[in-house]
Parts: sequence; structure tokens; C-alpha cells
Amino acid sequence: MRHPAPGSAEFLRCQDPPSHAMKVLISSLFLLLLLSAQAAALELSVTIEGLGDDEEQNVRQFLSIVRERERPDLTPERVRYLHQRAPEQIRKALQPYGLFRPRINAELQPTADGFDCRYRIEPGQPVTIGEVNYRISGAGTGDPRLQRGPTLEPGQPLNQGAYDATRDDLLSRAIEAGYLDARYTTHELRVDLDRSRADITLVLESGPRYRYGPIRFIQNGFDPAFLRRYLRFTEGDPFEHAQLRALQTRLLDSEYFSLVAVRPLREQADEGRIPLEITLNATPANRYRIGAGFSTDVGPRLSLDWQRRRLGDQGHRLLTEMSLSPVYSQLRSEYTIPLTRPSVDSLTFAAALENHDSDNRKGDRLALSATHSLGLADDWRRNLTLEYTQEAFEIADTPGTPGGSHHLMPGIGWSHLRTDGLERVRRGHRLSYQVIGAWEPALSSSSFLQAHASSKSIFSFGDDWRLIGRLELGASLAESASDLPATRRFFAGGDNSIRGFDLDELGPKDSTGRVVGGRFLGVGSLELERRINGKWGAALFYDFGNAFDPGRHNTLAQGAGFGLRWQSPVGPVRIDLANALSEDDHPFRLHLVVGPEL
Repeated sequence: MRHPAPGSAEFLRCQDPPSHAMKVLISSLFLLLLLSAQAAALELSVTIEGLGDDEEQNVRQFLSIVRERERPDLTPERVRYLHQRAPEQIRKALQPYGLFRPRINAELQPTADGFDCRYRIEPGQPVTIGEVNYRISGAGTGDPRLQRGPTLEPGQPLNQGAYDATRDDLLSRAIEAGYLDARYTTHELRVDLDRSRADITLVLESGPRYRYGPIRFIQNGFDPAFLRRYLRFTEGDPFEHAQLRALQTRLLDSEYFSLVAVRPLREQADEGRIPLEITLNATPANRYRIGAGFSTDVGPRLSLDWQRRRLGDQGHRLLTEMSLSPVYSQLRSEYTIPLTRPSVDSLTFAAALENHDSDNRKGDRLALSATHSLGLADDWRRNLTLEYTQEAFEIADTPGTPGGSHHLMPGIGWSHLRTDGLERVRRGHRLSYQVIGAWEPALSSSSFLQAHASSKSIFSFGDDWRLIGRLELGASLAESASDLPATRRFFAGGDNSIRGFDLDELGPKDSTGRVVGGRFLGVGSLELERRINGKWGAALFYDFGNAFDPGRHNTLAQGAGFGLRWQSPVGPVRIDLANALSEDDHPFRLHLVVGPEL
């Protein structure tokens, strides 16, 4: 019998079949290597030629080979299958653009790493719109709001998206106008490929026009008669969705309510009248705010205010606010009574105590006023005011009238504000005009008549550029500037006047060279701004003008410079370095302002 040589047993053990764990490990490694090799071998590029941007984008959305190109399990067989399907998918993707007979050259070329798919497309002549037939039947036949038909015109290339949008717009217009049962009895788009023509037929059955039924408010705290003053319609008027949205906006803007739900109860409609249910959740009665700011005109500023949003069930409100700064401080309280249209009309009684402490004006002012504010068409507002003031001021180290001055001043003003509402305003303007005066026999220490106008506009061009213009004019009819209350004299200079100069630094001067203010004002500004990055921008500006008085030495003051703009979380921030061009030594001054642009 032969015996194994020494070490042969170990040799025989090495020849044993691999264990199960070893088999799994080897198989996993092999599969990973295979998948890695396969993934590396299937880099897939898809090129589309011959189409416009919109058409190409739509084709890419339709193509399965584009959607699946990033799949890790994509195989060569799958690529070839998707490539075979591509021409039919391209044809379907082009049909919404009126392209029904494209010529498609599809190529699939192997590359070192995968495949190169190339589709050369000749779109051909598009199908054009032939006849457009639009008809209305039902109660809306004579309604002018429904008479404006489709915007699609004969001869235009057919565009399925434009057709769908027009069809839906016509139906939405009818529903918005109160024809809630409106529907199409016919909506056809017939394509004749032999004539390359598409005819459109739309027949809209309007159904009856609904009207408002009973209107009910669900709320606590307000007289229903007061709330009804927010309505611009009454029971029996034609139903319109736009009116309901406008009502909701007015109620929310009142600040009386945190939630406004306007529900037409169509399921309860009776004889074409839809009941309306308006649910209102009140805001807290008291609102408190504290704020801080800074500008180079007045320095650091602290503000506090308390508003009582509602007093009684008629929507009366009370606001008390205080503002403190080294140059100007104010304590003011006002009581507002909503009028016939509470969202736009009001009567306000106010009392204010002011303190001025600038280089040229120092003193106190007490003012009592009543203002009737009326909303006009096209976002205009008219204010009728009656104000009584007592002032004790020292101007340019010259004491004022012993015991101060007092004036009873009626006035009228108009204002207009319009903005696109964006964080960085692209287009907007602010206008205001005011005429105010006093007559000495009527509780006044002097007589005068004064007109004042201001305007600021913002224009945008391109995505990053803005042009900002500002103009302020004033004129006073008075014997001399001393007949004007100290706060009614015109001064110039400062952050929002002529940059490069201090607040109230410009204006007519007395014999000692101190600025005493004038009867006339003319100030303007031009600013070119460019966005640099995100919320940051840079600006170049030129300011000009002055306060004037006949008989005194009057000059045109000029300031120019550059600045940075930042759309901060608390509002726009302006940082400007301005040069006083009209001064002999051309001094520079830094201006910093935090606040709204309009």
C-alpha cells in the first residue's frame, strides 16, 4: 500500500471545492466588474438638429432615449430599441406645433464608450389655421364680455398649446362673468393634411347668468351693516368671481381679520341666485411694534407704536406712535373713523408733538389736525386737511417770534403710488401735490399760501439696470420767509435731497451767512443703478437744486457720487459717498439710509 508523501494531505485539501461563502464572494466581484464595465461602456449622447428651441425642448421631453440615458442598467439592446421608437415619438412631439410631416434622419453610431444618437429633422411646412368659427348660445349671446372670440387668426401656424389656452380662456371668461353652467357643445380642431390647413369650431353654450342671493357674515365683534360697506355689490346683482376676490382682498387689507373665507353656496342656489357666506376670523385687537433705524440725516432712530385695531363695532381705530432721534423726535396719536367705503375712505383726527434739533432749526411744534381722505380712480387719493399749529423755533441762532407762532391751515392734496410690488422695484412711481395756507385774521399769526409737489420714478431696462429720477418743487406766496412757520420754510441738503451736503445745509442765508430757509424750492436727482450680484447693486448719481428766496444770493447746489445698494431683510439699504461739486473745496460726505424706495 502506498502512503501519501509528507505534505500530500495539505496538497489534497487545496484541491477541495471552494466553500459556499467563497463562491458568493467571487460571483459578487464578477457581477460588480461586469456592471462597472457595462456602465462605462454605455455613455450615451443625443443630438437633435434642425428645430427651434421650443420644438427641440418638446421633442426631448417626448423621447424615451433622452429620459433613460442616465439609467445604470441601460443595455445596448435597450438603446437600439429606444432608437427605433424615436422617429415616431419625434413626430408626436412636433404635431402640437402644426408640423405633421417632418423628415427624420435617425443615426445610431457606436463609440468607444457607448453610442452617439443623432436626429436630423426637416420639420417641413407647418399646418396653418383656416376658418375660425366661434359662436355663443344661451343667455350670454349678447354679453359683450363674451363676444371677443379666439385670438387665433386665419393664416397663423397651428399651435396646439395656443389653441388649448384660447379654448380654456373663453370658457373661463364665461364662468368668471357668472355663467357657471357654461360648456362647449362643440370644440373641434380639424386638420386637413392634404391642404395643410386646420379649421377651428367652438360653440359655447353659456347657460343662465347667476346672481347673488342672500349675503351672510359669520363673525363676532362688528356690526354687519359696517361689514356690508365693504361690498361693491348687493343681492340680485350679477355674480362675478372677480368681485369675490376683490372683496377678500379688501377685508384682509383692513387688518381687522386674519382669515377671510368667501364661499358661494352654489348647491343652495334658488332660481339662479347663489347665497354667499363670508367667514371672518378677527386679528388680535392690539398690535405693538418696536423698530430701529439709522440715517446720516437724523442719526440713530428708535420707534415705538401701539395700535388698537378696533374700537366698538364700527371699525374705529387708534394709533399712537413715538419716534426718537438726536435731530427729530415725535409723539403722535391719531383716531381714524372709516367712512362709506371703509377700505379707501376715512376721517382722521390727530395730535402731534415734535422736537427739531438740527444745525439750522431748533424748537418745538404742536399740531392738531383733521383729515378727510378719499380714494379716487386709478389709485389716486385726495386729502382735505385742517391743521392748527403752535411753533416755538430758533432758526440760525435767531430767536423766533416771542411766544411762538400759531396758524390755522386748511389744505388739499393729491397723492398717487404705484409699484410692481417686487422686493427690488423694477417699475413704479410716487407722486404728491399739496396746497396749504393760512390767513392772519383766522387764528393765525401771519398769512401765506404754499404749493408743494414731489415725484419719484423708477424705470428698469434689461434684467439688471434701473434709472431712478426724483423731483421736488415748492413755492410760497408770502411777504417774506419770516411769515412762514419754521416747519414750512424750504431747506435743501441731506440724504433725500442733495447728497454731499448735510441736512438743511442749503438755502437762503442771513447777513451772518447762516441758512434761514426760503420761500421756493427746486431739487432734482438722476441715478443709474446696476445689480452686481444677488441682492447687491451699485449706483452713480447726480443731485442738483436749492431752496431760494427772491432778493437773496441764490446758487445752484450740485452733488454727485457713487453708492452701494443692498436688499436687506429689513428693507433696501443705500450707502452713498457724495461729493459737493458746487463747494470750493469739494468736500465728500457719507450718506446711509434704510427705508422704502418709493
